[in-house]
Amino acid sequence: MFNHIMLNRLVFSGFLIVIAIIFAGPLFALDLPEKQRSLAERYAQLEQILFRLAETSSRTNPRQADLLRKVLFESKDKLLVHRLETLTQTLERRQLADAVAAQSDIEQDLILLLRLLERVSRDENRDREKEALQEFLKDVEDILHGERTLVLQTQQYHEENLPDLHFTQRDLRMQMQSLEERVAADENNIRQTPDGLKLPGRHAIEQTLLRMQAAELKLQQAQRNEAIEEQEEAISQLQRLREELEKILRQLREEELMQTLEKLETRFKRMIQQETSIRTQSARLMEEIAESFDVRSDRPSQIRSGQLAAEQQSVLDEAETTLLILREDGTAQAMVESLLQARFDMNEVKKRLEQTKLDALTLRIADSIIESLQEMLDSVQSAIADTQQRQSGDDQPPRQGETAQEPLIQLLAELRMIHSMQRRVHERTARYNVQIQQALDQPGVDLRPFQQAVEELARQQNRISRILHELQIGMSQ
Repeated sequence: MFNHIMLNRLVFSGFLIVIAIIFAGPLFALDLPEKQRSLAERYAQLEQILFRLAETSSRTNPRQADLLRKVLFESKDKLLVHRLETLTQTLERRQLADAVAAQSDIEQDLILLLRLLERVSRDENRDREKEALQEFLKDVEDILHGERTLVLQTQQYHEENLPDLHFTQRDLRMQMQSLEERVAADENNIRQTPDGLKLPGRHAIEQTLLRMQAAELKLQQAQRNEAIEEQEEAISQLQRLREELEKILRQLREEELMQTLEKLETRFKRMIQQETSIRTQSARLMEEIAESFDVRSDRPSQIRSGQLAAEQQSVLDEAETTLLILREDGTAQAMVESLLQARFDMNEVKKRLEQTKLDALTLRIADSIIESLQEMLDSVQSAIADTQQRQSGDDQPPRQGETAQEPLIQLLAELRMIHSMQRRVHERTARYNVQIQQALDQPGVDLRPFQQAVEELARQQNRISRILHELQIGMSQ
């Protein structure tokens, strides 16, 4: 079993060494090829470490594993090991000008990979931070509940029994003392990391301990009013501490939310650009072959249509990855369903392009895909603006429940998407009705594809109904 932190540090240091040597390469003399060969071997080992770290993280930390696989994929896609080995041969031939140019290109690609790895580290630190803060918050709430209960007991006990309550107060003070020691230990452990935990300040904890100790003494002396005063001051400090923890947790959630939204924005923009290009090229190709008697005999058109189908598959792959991001968040059900509908249409366009069916229907389906993607992009951009506005008002005190997970897409945007999805289901229903009626007039036509399409349409309608029902339940709570 690998130590994830040590492996991350090893990968980081390896990338930094590679970049440093590339920068310093021209400064070395006759041993440049040997140093370059050693560097290529070291980088190949780094790729192996990335692979092993991704495999060991797949169950315990799927998100980190996905990011590491992405880094590894980018490295393989850029052929970095091969390019480093080729660079060795270039240096052996004393082609220094070519070597410097190649080093510059490789260095830029390595910096991009390093940034991806830095994101893995930031995500890992943020997850540890959330876990620690949530644990602290739970302990603070437990102590706060205990102190409030003790105030009620102090008010109700007979004066001669008040000294007995100092044992309860002592237990609460010891719990608080243990919390202070944990905060101190965590602060010492994480000072060495650049993205250390944002642990709460010690002042509120120290003041709480002082007030608890004073209340303990007053209870021993059977001084009811003075003990209650100290207990209420301790409660006040605990409430401040809880608010601070909730604020930090809220900020972390906002950071996560913004990162996810920006990731979605990039992907939706890319899909819209690709889909628009496919639609434009399809329309142009349709015009070029409009006068052909039999398009199936036009081999160049078939090849170009097949290329467009391959491009459509690329958009489908992008949609699959985007669905994983949305499902991981779990709060944007309407957007998930809208993207599922778009994916269904993408697959239909792909099949039509593979069969060189370049007609008005293919273009209408492509238009529907672009419209759907644009609606989702608009919702994401609106959510980004809302998140930025909330972050700019960070000095406001947290409201009840703000530490819970904020929805990725707000209710109004989800309702708009549901309305658009229902409209597209209606349009598809009308379209299938016309197609089926035309097919019935042609004896021997296979109706199974239409049956499968209508069954998928029914499933889409059921999912829309379920999402509306769940939204209605959420609004009533």
